[in-house]
Amino acid sequence: MCGFAGHISLDKKFNIDKLFKATDIIKYRGPDDYAYLVFGDLFKPFFFKDKEELADASLSNLFGGFGFRRLSILDVSNNGRQPMSDSSGNIWIVYNGEVYNYIEIRNLLEERGYKFRSGTDTEVIINSYLEWGESCLEMFNGMWSFCLVDLTRKKIICSTDRFGIKPFYYFSDKNNFIFSSEVKQIFEINESVKNINEKVLFDYLSAGSYGNETEETFIQDIFRLPAGHSLVIDISDGGLQCKKHNWWNLTVKDEYYEENDINKISNKIFELFHDSLKIRLRSDVEIGSCLSGGLDSSGIVCMLDKIMKQDGINRQQKLFTIISGLEGNTEFEFAKEIAEKVNGDHICRKIDGSVDITEISKFVWHNDEPLIKASMFGGYSVYKLARDSGIKVVMDGQGLDEYAGGYFSPPYVELMNYLKSHKKVELYIRHLNYFASVPGFPRSAILESVLKYKLKQFVHLYSSRNMRFKLFNSVRKYLKNDFLTENIQSSQLYQKFDIEDKRIYCDDIKLKNFKLFTRINLPGILRQVDRNSMAFSVEARIPFLDHRLVEYIFSIPSEFIIDKSKTKYAYRVAMKSVIPENILNRNDKIGFHTDEFSIMNNVRQDFSEMLNNIKSSNRFFNKKYLLNNIPEMLDDGTKYDNILWRTMNALIWINRFNLNA
Repeated sequence: MCGFAGHISLDKKFNIDKLFKATDIIKYRGPDDYAYLVFGDLFKPFFFKDKEELADASLSNLFGGFGFRRLSILDVSNNGRQPMSDSSGNIWIVYNGEVYNYIEIRNLLEERGYKFRSGTDTEVIINSYLEWGESCLEMFNGMWSFCLVDLTRKKIICSTDRFGIKPFYYFSDKNNFIFSSEVKQIFEINESVKNINEKVLFDYLSAGSYGNETEETFIQDIFRLPAGHSLVIDISDGGLQCKKHNWWNLTVKDEYYEENDINKISNKIFELFHDSLKIRLRSDVEIGSCLSGGLDSSGIVCMLDKIMKQDGINRQQKLFTIISGLEGNTEFEFAKEIAEKVNGDHICRKIDGSVDITEISKFVWHNDEPLIKASMFGGYSVYKLARDSGIKVVMDGQGLDEYAGGYFSPPYVELMNYLKSHKKVELYIRHLNYFASVPGFPRSAILESVLKYKLKQFVHLYSSRNMRFKLFNSVRKYLKNDFLTENIQSSQLYQKFDIEDKRIYCDDIKLKNFKLFTRINLPGILRQVDRNSMAFSVEARIPFLDHRLVEYIFSIPSEFIIDKSKTKYAYRVAMKSVIPENILNRNDKIGFHTDEFSIMNNVRQDFSEMLNNIKSSNRFFNKKYLLNNIPEMLDDGTKYDNILWRTMNALIWINRFNLNA
């Protein structure tokens, strides 16, 4: 788990000092080691660790180079140093992530005659590329982003994992290709790329978007390589030719699509989740777990306990919990119960609204982007707690909600509509009767909700005008009119995107999960997981994002995603012998709650000063309205609007990175 930067410049604009700065600025991503690789004429590579070595080499006409920062997890010796090459010196790689099944792949490669100099998964990737070419990606189970140079073919191959867990950012023109683990690194290499992408900023400010719906970023001309994609740069003919390839897509698996036995389904989920955790225990350093007390983090901790006992691992789990200062907004009692069940070393820290503007500014700087909610500060705080406790790797429970039905609300009109449209009459009647028996859900109201849902689908399908109008009205007081009118029609939130798998498109449950997973929620969540963990030199592993588990749950019939009042139904059945019953049956979730209203009150003076300092040329914010209404909105919690947090974050971001606003 690491960080990298690189620049290839055919017009000789490569500057080694800028590469040093771009590498050093993210040293928290890799505090254990660092090294560099530069390319001279005829693609001659030169590897070095210290700057003096480069001076002694007397190289001229440098046209590119890579910088790397290492967080040592597997083979912590110098054998794992990057940039790393194959035995011939023709293949070089900088790589961030973990390929958890590297042992199985290494064994296969050794059978085919490959020799290894290290115990790293990095070397496994290099030799896998030599054996299978770019199709080697399909063999990997893990999280990664990397840039690999094939000097023989004069090609650069960049890749992201199936879900985009590990980031890859880039800037390119006809002569230059710049890439990095974080956006701020590109600023160090090309300081002219500092124009704000107004479309993305508009969606963030107006609708609370993460700003990660597409491959565009908050900065014009800087892009992120999307999940499951490769980028191949061919420089064999003297120019930079970039081709992007979508090497993996989420699809429904035929062999599971018609399965209708809950016992078989739950057993399969148990088996896949068990193996996902087992291979994610591969590490040469100690591993801990984030524990909120919710269904997902509890599942990880309890299953880990089971695996460790089966494998004879006599080690107490280190469990990290952040406690909110607000009564009723904490899952601490559930977390405590789980910790006691597994006899874990439960390490807790209480946070409240006393966070100051300096800490928020640092938080935004690490994330490279403004944050949509203060709740993200909870995750940031739990990774800090882990690092303060001497832990470099943690298990994190993100991802399951987005594909296993964690965002549906009763009476689950999407399920009712799915059952009706797929002619599953008995199930439809069973669910209708169940909800009709629950107080507050009369049969007529349920049928009316399903009808309204169908009507809403029709409106969404054929017209976004009404939605855009509502969005415009909700934020028009806070934002400048020109900024609003210019961006409301180009909002990326309403852009149509195609789903290749028709079984997803024709299933309301899977369709909503697909959108949350690929576009609305997960990309933004993964971005903050990466930044917040790496800010403290911590690797976050996400066992619910094992592609085998994701593909399987997306392939089972949707009546096993939601059943009566239970979301994540098949997962709950799978874990019934693992998680305590009172936690297994929970329908609420809080997570690492952070009191945003208290934080905003704590920094209200700083926020007012920021607004007062907005330049007259500002295109985005209605300064007068915000200044006049902040006191009332922060004096009375019932009048508070999250747009205040988003506005403050955006102002901090603009000022901290000196952006062209």
